[in-house]
Amino acid sequence: MKYTARRALLFVAIAVPVCSLAQQTPRPVQPDATKGEVVLSSLSKPTFSPLARQANVEGEVIVDVTVRQDGSTEATVVKGHPLLKQAALDSARQSRFECRACSAPLSYTLVCAFKRTSEGNCCNGMGTPVKVEQEPQSFDERGRPQTLVTISAEKICLCDPSFTVTKKVRSLKCLYLWKCSTQG
Repeated sequence: MKYTARRALLFVAIAVPVCSLAQQTPRPVQPDATKGEVVLSSLSKPTFSPLARQANVEGEVIVDVTVRQDGSTEATVVKGHPLLKQAALDSARQSRFECRACSAPLSYTLVCAFKRTSEGNCCNGMGTPVKVEQEPQSFDERGRPQTLVTISAEKICLCDPSFTVTKKVRSLKCLYLWKCSTQG
């Protein structure tokens, strides 16, 4: 009898707070259709910092941009690697957004995906230009507009220039001479 009473008391103790929490949890406010829409009109291309490239850092940085009716913005980083955050934040702050028929400030999500590629020689990686590709505007799981920007850069490695083997070729006119200079 005591065991059944304890189970019933434990069930009531757990179920009552859970039910009351479920009733008190605020539901997300659906965006009003009359508020308007936010559009990314001009993207400022993000940079891939040389330090992040040398450290072989890659990943996504998510920036939340609040766009006001006059087009002014306020950007904050939601998540991302510390070496990549500043480049994504600078890009979001320098980009231009349009708030069409807005009655209140609206949110926009800018997702910057930093990736390293290994297509060429990593010794020449710093000389290879960074590629920036912008996807068409889409919507996140909460229905907010977002844009995915992919920043691709060649991997960088430390190379010893003295290790590079060069082939020396003799001039044709000097083939028969003993002391002849070499051409590199």
